[in-house]
Amino acid sequence: MSPILFATIGDPTNYQMVKYSIQGKEKESKISFLALKELLASQMKTVAIIGISTAATLQCDCNDYQSCSECIIKKAKEDHGVIADEYIVAPNIYKNFKSKPDYYLSYVYYKSLKILEREKPDEVYLDTTHGVNYMPILGKDALLLATSAYSARHEKSVAFKMYNSDPVIKGIAGPYELHVMESINITPLSGLKHVTTQILNREKNSFQSVRKIIDVDKLYKIARGLDNGLFVYFVDKSEEIEELMKKFDTDEEVKVDISEGKVITSRYKDVSYALAHALLYVSLRFKRDGECLDLGALEDLARKYTDAVTSTIIRNEIDNIGDVKENIKNERKLLRDVFGSQEGGFDKRILYAHGGLPYAGTYVYEYNGKICVSYGDKIGKIEEQM
Repeated sequence: MSPILFATIGDPTNYQMVKYSIQGKEKESKISFLALKELLASQMKTVAIIGISTAATLQCDCNDYQSCSECIIKKAKEDHGVIADEYIVAPNIYKNFKSKPDYYLSYVYYKSLKILEREKPDEVYLDTTHGVNYMPILGKDALLLATSAYSARHEKSVAFKMYNSDPVIKGIAGPYELHVMESINITPLSGLKHVTTQILNREKNSFQSVRKIIDVDKLYKIARGLDNGLFVYFVDKSEEIEELMKKFDTDEEVKVDISEGKVITSRYKDVSYALAHALLYVSLRFKRDGECLDLGALEDLARKYTDAVTSTIIRNEIDNIGDVKENIKNERKLLRDVFGSQEGGFDKRILYAHGGLPYAGTYVYEYNGKICVSYGDKIGKIEEQM
């Protein structure tokens, strides 16, 4: 599919006509991402990410978020040459516009993920040349989170590149080199790991705002389980996770309060919503598909979504089950009983040492000629140890 070029935009009224260049090729433009598109000679789709505070310099009246956004897009496009295929007008802070920085991240994450799902790109570019203050940083964080979640959920590798130009000096026409600041290949595994790391590397008190929807301890357990390849859990819990996901997936409208000359964007989802959404979104890659999770499907998931060590552990356990397949019938039995093991219970160490297939917590059975696994009534114990 065609690449997508996102670009953070600050105040377009200050942009000047200059020459931008890449490896000796030059293009004159007021807007860096338009030059970048031409210099890359691509048919890529463009998305401009503009802060709502530009309403001040563009002289837009903000009665509500929608009318403010429409005015910003119209004037940025027609009066200042910010011509894109699509626009994201995000909550931000500047002068009389008050908000929270992570509203910007969360809003860009939600909107860009929907664009990625619709367009299905193999390449995603971000130009941060015109972003100001925290916009380039949070814009990159939001887009990297969205691209990682998209890659993992749809089992699709995506090339991600971030560009930024030499500092533009007023009155000097350039040329200004557009530099590749970062270039990475996001695979389904690295995308999954990026999402889980965003949860596991944060302190639990940073997720206070989502407590009314999900228990924070459970959020961390889901992240650990996903990070460690407990795919049986996510198949067994897929309906519950899908219902939970809907509570984070609501496209909430940004509220604008106008008081004493201040435009306050409030009551939007903060970054913890975006992170929880990304985690549940990726988790649903492993939702129930058919009547059971069979060993062949489990092995395929292990190869694609776990590191080399975890993959080896899971596939070794699958081989062990295959060695006793003649003992597996339609009736569900614990692996402990199939193997004739003396294992009476399990803890966290045993859970992960067996690649998420503890003998005292995993049921195995035959269905339509395939060997299937499930936690069944042991899933509560599994969740305790995650």
